[in-house]
Amino acid sequence: MTFQMKKLVVIFCLLLFFNSNINVSAKSMDKQAVLAVLALNIARFTGWPEDITSSIKLCVIGDNIVQESFSGMKNQTINGKVVKILNRSRLRNLSQCQLLYISGLERNVLLQVLFDLKNQPVLTVGENLGFIQAGGMVSLEKKDGRMQLNINLPIVKQSDLVVSSRILKLAKIFDYPYPKK
Repeated sequence: MTFQMKKLVVIFCLLLFFNSNINVSAKSMDKQAVLAVLALNIARFTGWPEDITSSIKLCVIGDNIVQESFSGMKNQTINGKVVKILNRSRLRNLSQCQLLYISGLERNVLLQVLFDLKNQPVLTVGENLGFIQAGGMVSLEKKDGRMQLNINLPIVKQSDLVVSSRILKLAKIFDYPYPKK
């Protein structure tokens, strides 16, 4: 094989590699956009115990793709309240959020975050059943080609939140206690 041919093969392989990465990134963005919309819709059917000011703070913990998927929801309204998106890279002051979307935290960090929010009126939403088992309230996961909504009802109730029966009818209900610290 000549040097020119080797060069063309390398260029071709690089093009295939970068095209497949772009495609994977686009698929991830599409999935995250769907999860973001679902999280917002769950919030529409959730009641908080205290009067919320004129806005609902939706805090997002996750990588750039996750945070970008929520950016289009700025200034949306939930029950007449404007949604403010707050991207969180530091895990502080999370009790100021009404809705907390968590993606990609290591299990030990996730356990600590959820334990710190125990009994706080913060609706926590994650992406798999492990999130529910760690003390999260709502998880959204793709199962058999469909989105499965999972709700850990005892933890929702302990936080004085009320999820509409319309959402509960669509969900798989779990009864996991807070993990021991």
